[in-house]
Amino acid sequence: MKVWHCLQPLPYDDDQLVLALGNFDGVHRGHQDLLRQMVSYARQEGKVPAVFLFHPHPQNFLNPDHGPKLLLDLDKKLELLAGVGIEAAFVIPFDTQMAALEAGDFARTVLVEKLRVAAVYVGFNYRFGRRALGTPEQLVSLGKQHGFSVTVIPPVFINETLVSSTSIRTALDAGDIDQAQQLLGYWPIIRGTVVQGDRRGRKIGFPTANVATAGPLLVPCVAVYAGSAKIAGNCYTAVLNIGFRPTFVDSQERVIEAHLLNFQGSAYGEAIEIEIYRRLRWEQRFDSAEALVFQINKDIEAAVTVSAWAGVLC
Repeated sequence: MKVWHCLQPLPYDDDQLVLALGNFDGVHRGHQDLLRQMVSYARQEGKVPAVFLFHPHPQNFLNPDHGPKLLLDLDKKLELLAGVGIEAAFVIPFDTQMAALEAGDFARTVLVEKLRVAAVYVGFNYRFGRRALGTPEQLVSLGKQHGFSVTVIPPVFINETLVSSTSIRTALDAGDIDQAQQLLGYWPIIRGTVVQGDRRGRKIGFPTANVATAGPLLVPCVAVYAGSAKIAGNCYTAVLNIGFRPTFVDSQERVIEAHLLNFQGSAYGEAIEIEIYRRLRWEQRFDSAEALVFQINKDIEAAVTVSAWAGVLC
């Protein structure tokens, strides 16, 4: 997949782009439905299936203190978009100039004059233009005016729950990994870099990889989870603790620690990607190190069982 961070010069001929508009946070099952329909149409017509998205997220630019926590970093989002057949991604900076564009001006200057689109696909709740006042219905009208088709994809429901980034964030905030997985269509992911901690886990026989995330990324609620971790191309069954380490530290700062089964050596500075399969228990304070060690051993046994159930072989 080719990624472009500007709109000119356009590397495609007129009417070659079939474009999906949206932020696609999570590339969840609702997004996947839209994207697959768009890719199918583009290939039938001999055109290029592409996406247009802003970075940073417009809400995080306009209101950084109250913007949404994101489900994926940009690199992982692009990887998943490529996986459903997207051939080109326009990742355009969101700034004050872009925020000031009225809906009609966005359609005319961006979609028509710069991208010269043949067709556009959007979700039922897509909003665009200044103050997000543009609606899918308005975009259909603008498409007729400017000569491009617009397809609006209806909502997707799973077990009567609307598939949306918001509903997935709600599930992860509650530690409901099963619900999040059903809505995402894949296991929830945490990505970051391994950093040095206080090495307390090593002292009790369970060294951990401390994970630092970048940007406004959502981290599931405080608990202990079963999962797996990929580091330097290798996969390890993992027990993941997200919390404040109340037995020893009772820190004011939440930490992400992963104990990786059968891992040897140092991973400091390495990129790490963790898939989460199940919440094992809530974080709790233990009366002694011995009691904590006993529980960690039980967590490891449970993590191995869960990984086998999830079909993951590390």
